[in-house]
Amino acid sequence: MSKSLTALCVSIALSGFFSGAAAAATVTLPGGTVVPVHLASDLSSSTAKPGQTFRIVAAAPVVVKGWVAVKRGATGQGTVAAATPAGKSGRQGTLSITFDWMYGADGRKIPLAAIERNQSGKNKTGSSNAANVGATLLLGPVGLFAHNFVKGHDISVPPTKVFHAYVGRTVTISATQMYSSH
Repeated sequence: MSKSLTALCVSIALSGFFSGAAAAATVTLPGGTVVPVHLASDLSSSTAKPGQTFRIVAAAPVVVKGWVAVKRGATGQGTVAAATPAGKSGRQGTLSITFDWMYGADGRKIPLAAIERNQSGKNKTGSSNAANVGATLLLGPVGLFAHNFVKGHDISVPPTKVFHAYVGRTVTISATQMYSSH
């Protein structure tokens, strides 16, 4: 065999060895694994509607046995379970959300556990009652309606707030990237 043919065979064999050594791995992502996520944009109890979907983003990679199963920046979807805007008489706004799914490193949807996260605004019913009493003393019977002018606080969730979502059931991912902290 000629030297050039031998060199070509060795080159092909080595390139196949090095490119296949860390090309891909099938990893099992157990149910209950934490996936740190944040919202892609603000969400407020003043505008959110039950059933409305919103985009979530992986705040950090999820690594299984050295392989990246969910890439940082991967997107997914959440749903507004319930929302109530702040109201008169100091009633606070409320917001309940669930995280539905997240894209894995191989592009497949990973189901997330449907755990509701609830937030409530600051209740101002004490202020409302104080306004009612003070207005009644100053204005007489007309002051009984002063509590209608005290409004509670809405909930606003910024994209900087990181939540812990959880993988809903064990799934298999084809990972193509080893984790590196660099």
